Amino acid sequence: TQAEYIHPYLIKTSNFSLSASYPLLLFTTAVLYQTFVADITISSTQTTSQNHVISSYSDLGVTLDIPSSNLRFFLSRGSPFLTVSVTSPTSLSITTVHTIVSLSSNDDNNTKYTLKLNNTQTWLIYTSSPIYFTHNNASEVTSKPFSGIIRVAVLPNHNYVTILDKFSTCYPLSGNATLVEPFRVVYEWQKEGSGDLLMLAHPLHVKLLSNNYNGLVTVLKDFKYRSIDGDLVGVVGDS
Repeated sequence: TQAEYIHPYLIKTSNFSLSASYPLLLFTTAVLYQTFVADITISSTQTTSQNHVISSYSDLGVTLDIPSSNLRFFLSRGSPFLTVSVTSPTSLSITTVHTIVSLSSNDDNNTKYTLKLNNTQTWLIYTSSPIYFTHNNASEVTSKPFSGIIRVAVLPNHNYVTILDKFSTCYPLSGNATLVEPFRVVYEWQKEGSGDLLMLAHPLHVKLLSNNYNGLVTVLKDFKYRSIDGDLVGVVGDS
Protein backbone atom coordinates (compact mmCIF):
# COMPACT_ATOMS: atom_id res chain seq x y z
CA THR A 1 0.00 0.00 0.00
CA GLN A 2 3.05 2.26 0.15
CA ALA A 3 4.58 4.04 -2.82
CA GLU A 4 7.96 2.72 -3.96
CA TYR A 5 10.51 4.77 -5.90
CA ILE A 6 12.13 3.10 -8.91
CA HIS A 7 13.69 6.19 -10.60
CA PRO A 8 12.09 8.13 -12.20
CA TYR A 9 8.63 6.94 -11.12
CA LEU A 10 6.91 6.41 -7.82
CA ILE A 11 4.65 3.36 -8.11
CA LYS A 12 1.89 1.99 -5.93
CA THR A 13 -0.01 -1.23 -6.46
CA SER A 14 -3.30 -2.71 -5.35
CA ASN A 15 -4.88 -6.12 -5.88
CA PHE A 16 -6.20 -5.02 -9.27
CA SER A 17 -4.13 -2.06 -10.52
CA LEU A 18 -0.79 -0.29 -10.65
CA SER A 19 -0.49 3.49 -10.30
CA ALA A 20 2.49 5.60 -11.30
CA SER A 21 3.59 9.11 -10.43
CA TYR A 22 6.24 11.29 -12.02
CA PRO A 23 6.69 13.21 -8.79
CA LEU A 24 7.35 16.85 -8.32
CA LEU A 25 10.22 17.68 -6.01
CA LEU A 26 9.15 19.71 -3.00
CA PHE A 27 11.55 21.35 -0.59
CA THR A 28 11.99 23.54 2.44
CA THR A 29 15.19 24.86 3.96
CA ALA A 30 15.42 21.62 5.93
CA VAL A 31 14.24 18.83 3.66
CA LEU A 32 13.79 17.73 0.03
CA TYR A 33 10.91 15.34 -0.60
CA GLN A 34 8.43 14.05 -3.14
CA THR A 35 4.84 12.92 -2.72
CA PHE A 36 2.88 10.28 -4.58
CA VAL A 37 0.08 11.42 -6.89
CA ALA A 38 -1.63 8.83 -9.08
CA ASP A 39 -0.84 10.50 -12.40
CA ILE A 40 -1.78 7.33 -14.25
CA THR A 41 -3.37 4.04 -13.13
CA ILE A 42 -3.55 0.90 -15.26
CA SER A 43 -6.08 -1.87 -14.62
CA SER A 44 -8.66 -3.98 -16.42
CA THR A 45 -12.26 -2.83 -16.69
CA GLN A 46 -13.39 -5.99 -14.89
CA THR A 47 -11.64 -6.90 -11.65
CA THR A 48 -12.06 -9.41 -8.86
CA SER A 49 -10.64 -9.47 -5.35
CA GLN A 50 -7.64 -11.65 -6.11
CA ASN A 51 -4.23 -10.79 -4.65
CA HIS A 52 -1.39 -9.39 -6.74
CA VAL A 53 1.79 -11.47 -6.72
CA ILE A 54 5.51 -10.88 -7.13
CA SER A 55 6.29 -13.77 -9.49
CA SER A 56 10.02 -13.06 -9.81
CA TYR A 57 12.63 -10.49 -8.85
CA SER A 58 16.24 -9.55 -9.51
CA ASP A 59 18.75 -7.02 -8.20
CA LEU A 60 17.24 -4.24 -10.30
CA GLY A 61 13.72 -5.35 -11.09
CA VAL A 62 10.46 -6.97 -10.01
CA THR A 63 7.85 -8.84 -12.02
CA LEU A 64 4.42 -8.07 -10.60
CA ASP A 65 1.43 -10.18 -11.65
CA ILE A 66 -2.20 -9.15 -11.23
CA PRO A 67 -3.91 -12.43 -12.20
CA SER A 68 -7.47 -11.10 -11.94
CA SER A 69 -6.66 -8.47 -14.58
CA ASN A 70 -4.39 -10.58 -16.83
CA LEU A 71 -1.63 -8.02 -16.26
CA ARG A 72 2.09 -8.63 -15.73
CA PHE A 73 4.26 -5.59 -14.99
CA PHE A 74 8.02 -5.65 -15.62
CA LEU A 75 9.24 -3.00 -13.18
CA SER A 76 12.88 -2.09 -13.69
CA ARG A 77 14.75 0.55 -11.76
CA GLY A 78 15.83 3.35 -14.08
CA SER A 79 13.53 2.72 -17.03
CA PRO A 80 11.84 5.72 -18.63
CA PHE A 81 9.00 3.35 -19.57
CA LEU A 82 6.51 1.37 -17.50
CA THR A 83 6.06 -1.99 -19.22
CA VAL A 84 3.02 -4.27 -18.89
CA SER A 85 2.23 -7.53 -20.64
CA VAL A 86 -1.48 -8.21 -21.12
CA THR A 87 -1.45 -12.00 -21.13
CA SER A 88 -4.88 -12.63 -22.69
CA PRO A 89 -7.47 -10.41 -24.41
CA THR A 90 -8.62 -7.91 -21.80
CA SER A 91 -10.42 -4.59 -21.82
CA LEU A 92 -8.19 -2.07 -20.11
CA SER A 93 -8.79 1.05 -18.06
CA ILE A 94 -6.36 3.95 -17.77
CA THR A 95 -7.36 6.52 -15.17
CA THR A 96 -5.83 9.61 -13.58
CA VAL A 97 -6.54 11.87 -10.61
CA HIS A 98 -6.20 14.77 -13.04
CA THR A 99 -8.46 15.75 -15.92
CA ILE A 100 -7.71 14.29 -19.34
CA VAL A 101 -7.35 17.16 -21.80
CA SER A 102 -6.98 14.98 -24.89
CA LEU A 103 -6.23 11.48 -26.16
CA SER A 104 -4.99 11.13 -29.72
CA SER A 105 -3.60 8.38 -31.91
CA ASN A 106 -0.28 9.24 -33.52
CA ASP A 107 -0.23 6.69 -36.33
CA ASP A 108 -2.52 4.80 -38.68
CA ASN A 109 -1.76 1.52 -36.92
CA ASN A 110 -3.24 2.58 -33.55
CA THR A 111 -0.05 1.50 -31.77
CA LYS A 112 0.89 4.92 -30.31
CA TYR A 113 -1.25 7.38 -28.38
CA THR A 114 -0.62 10.72 -26.71
CA LEU A 115 -2.45 11.39 -23.44
CA LYS A 116 -2.44 15.00 -22.22
CA LEU A 117 -3.46 15.90 -18.65
CA ASN A 118 -4.47 19.22 -17.15
CA ASN A 119 -1.44 19.22 -14.81
CA THR A 120 0.66 19.92 -17.95
CA GLN A 121 1.91 16.32 -18.15
CA THR A 122 1.96 14.39 -21.42
CA TRP A 123 2.17 10.58 -21.44
CA LEU A 124 2.97 8.42 -24.46
CA ILE A 125 1.39 4.98 -24.81
CA TYR A 126 2.98 2.39 -27.12
CA THR A 127 1.53 -1.04 -27.92
CA SER A 128 2.89 -4.10 -29.70
CA SER A 129 -0.32 -4.44 -31.74
CA PRO A 130 -3.27 -2.15 -32.48
CA ILE A 131 -5.33 -1.02 -29.50
CA TYR A 132 -8.56 0.96 -29.62
CA PHE A 133 -9.20 3.45 -26.82
CA THR A 134 -12.37 5.34 -25.92
CA HIS A 135 -12.22 8.57 -23.90
CA ASN A 136 -15.08 7.81 -21.51
CA ASN A 137 -15.09 10.67 -19.05
CA ALA A 138 -12.92 13.40 -17.57
CA SER A 139 -10.45 11.02 -15.94
CA GLU A 140 -10.66 7.64 -17.72
CA VAL A 141 -10.02 5.99 -21.06
CA THR A 142 -10.88 2.36 -21.79
CA SER A 143 -9.92 -0.04 -24.52
CA LYS A 144 -11.45 -2.84 -26.48
CA PRO A 145 -10.02 -6.30 -25.58
CA PHE A 146 -6.25 -6.28 -26.13
CA SER A 147 -3.35 -8.66 -25.56
CA GLY A 148 0.34 -7.88 -25.99
CA ILE A 149 2.86 -5.40 -24.62
CA ILE A 150 2.04 -1.86 -23.51
CA ARG A 151 4.72 0.69 -22.68
CA VAL A 152 3.90 4.00 -21.05
CA ALA A 153 6.29 6.93 -20.58
CA VAL A 154 5.90 10.47 -19.33
CA LEU A 155 7.21 13.10 -21.74
CA PRO A 156 9.22 15.65 -19.73
CA ASN A 157 10.43 17.42 -22.87
CA HIS A 158 8.68 17.40 -26.24
CA ASN A 159 12.05 17.05 -27.96
CA TYR A 160 12.26 13.50 -26.55
CA VAL A 161 9.47 12.05 -28.69
CA THR A 162 11.80 10.76 -31.41
CA ILE A 163 14.04 8.99 -28.88
CA LEU A 164 11.13 7.37 -27.04
CA ASP A 165 9.65 6.27 -30.38
CA LYS A 166 12.93 4.68 -31.41
CA PHE A 167 13.42 2.68 -28.22
CA SER A 168 9.82 1.81 -27.41
CA THR A 169 10.03 -1.78 -28.68
CA CYS A 170 12.80 -3.13 -26.40
CA TYR A 171 12.13 -3.59 -22.69
CA PRO A 172 14.00 -4.99 -19.67
CA LEU A 173 12.71 -8.14 -17.97
CA SER A 174 15.22 -8.09 -15.12
CA GLY A 175 18.61 -6.72 -14.17
CA ASN A 176 21.56 -7.89 -12.11
CA ALA A 177 24.42 -6.04 -10.46
CA THR A 178 27.55 -8.17 -10.84
CA LEU A 179 30.83 -7.64 -9.03
CA VAL A 180 33.25 -9.05 -11.58
CA GLU A 181 36.49 -7.56 -10.27
CA PRO A 182 37.61 -5.12 -7.56
CA PHE A 183 36.27 -1.56 -7.86
CA ARG A 184 33.94 -2.51 -10.70
CA VAL A 185 30.22 -3.27 -10.83
CA VAL A 186 28.35 -4.25 -13.97
CA TYR A 187 24.62 -3.75 -14.39
CA GLU A 188 23.40 -6.39 -16.84
CA TRP A 189 19.88 -6.30 -18.25
CA GLN A 190 17.86 -9.19 -19.66
CA LYS A 191 15.65 -7.80 -22.39
CA GLU A 192 12.84 -8.70 -24.78
CA GLY A 193 11.62 -7.10 -27.97
CA SER A 194 13.45 -5.61 -30.91
CA GLY A 195 16.11 -2.93 -31.13
CA ASP A 196 18.38 -1.50 -28.44
CA LEU A 197 17.60 -0.99 -24.77
CA LEU A 198 17.17 2.55 -23.39
CA MET A 199 17.64 3.05 -19.65
CA LEU A 200 18.41 5.98 -17.35
CA ALA A 201 21.67 6.33 -15.44
CA HIS A 202 22.06 7.86 -11.99
CA PRO A 203 24.14 11.09 -12.06
CA LEU A 204 27.04 9.36 -10.34
CA HIS A 205 26.94 6.52 -12.87
CA VAL A 206 27.13 8.98 -15.75
CA LYS A 207 30.42 10.33 -14.41
CA LEU A 208 31.85 6.82 -14.16
CA LEU A 209 30.52 5.76 -17.54
CA SER A 210 32.06 8.76 -19.26
CA ASN A 211 35.51 7.38 -18.48
CA ASN A 212 34.96 3.64 -18.63
CA TYR A 213 32.19 2.58 -20.97
CA ASN A 214 34.56 1.94 -23.92
CA GLY A 215 31.80 2.17 -26.48
CA LEU A 216 29.63 -0.51 -24.84
CA VAL A 217 26.88 2.02 -24.19
CA THR A 218 25.83 5.28 -25.78
CA VAL A 219 25.20 8.16 -23.38
CA LEU A 220 22.39 10.50 -24.49
CA LYS A 221 23.55 13.57 -22.61
CA ASP A 222 20.57 15.72 -23.60
CA PHE A 223 17.94 13.11 -22.65
CA LYS A 224 17.14 13.69 -18.97
CA TYR A 225 14.47 12.80 -16.42
CA ARG A 226 14.41 14.53 -13.06
CA SER A 227 14.83 12.52 -9.86
CA ILE A 228 15.33 13.19 -6.18
CA ASP A 229 19.05 12.42 -6.75
CA GLY A 230 19.50 14.78 -9.69
CA ASP A 231 18.94 14.42 -13.43
CA LEU A 232 18.90 10.86 -14.74
CA VAL A 233 20.55 10.59 -18.16
CA GLY A 234 19.66 8.23 -20.99
CA VAL A 235 22.02 5.36 -21.81
CA VAL A 236 21.63 2.83 -24.61
CA GLY A 237 23.03 -0.65 -24.09
CA ASP A 238 22.46 -4.00 -22.39
CA SER A 239 25.10 -3.45 -19.69
